[in-house]
Amino acid sequence: MTQKNIPSRKPKIVLRASPLVLKVILTLLILFSMAALVALRWVHQDIQSEIGVLKAQAAQVEYDNEILEQRSQNVGSVNTIKEIARDELGLVDPGTVVIRPQSSADVSASQPES
Repeated sequence: MTQKNIPSRKPKIVLRASPLVLKVILTLLILFSMAALVALRWVHQDIQSEIGVLKAQAAQVEYDNEILEQRSQNVGSVNTIKEIARDELGLVDPGTVVIRPQSSADVSASQPES
């Protein structure tokens, strides 16, 4: 089979004036798209900010968990029980004398007025 040479024709492009309604619709679509992109960017920034806050909270929770894990391993020891009683409950060993410094308000209240 032989291939015939078919002359190639260039397509003829004809530009016609578009109706005003089409121009208005296209303009509105472009403006709406731009507004949507701006709104999405705004939402994206808010989400990124929220992610930063949540990451900081997660890091704090992990740190607290590590401390609690360390404390839970030593719960049964006598030293840990004494430490908790002293620091959190304000208890002391029998026979221990606690001396607390007076604040300036306590000092002025204990002095007689002249």
